[in-house]
Amino acid sequence: AVDVVHEVSKYLGVALANLANTLNPECIVIGGGVSKAGNLLLAPVKTTFQKHSLPRIRENTDMRIASLGNDAGVIGCAWLIKNSLSK
Repeated sequence: AVDVVHEVSKYLGVALANLANTLNPECIVIGGGVSKAGNLLLAPVKTTFQKHSLPRIRENTDMRIASLGNDAGVIGCAWLIKNSLSK
């Protein structure tokens, strides 16, 4: 199981670094089912991200686990609907 987490973390870290190098986000939030792994996943993802991201991206991009977990998508959708109805 540890090998699987390590392998997934490596690919996720590289993918996030490539996206960040292109999009220059202030923050990357990992949510959904993988967010349940918490720091077990986040620490190696951050390490790989640091290796593959540009220096400016590395220094200015925050990475964290979503506090809403699997409910983030549903809550975000409800918020968008509420905002569009109130206009």
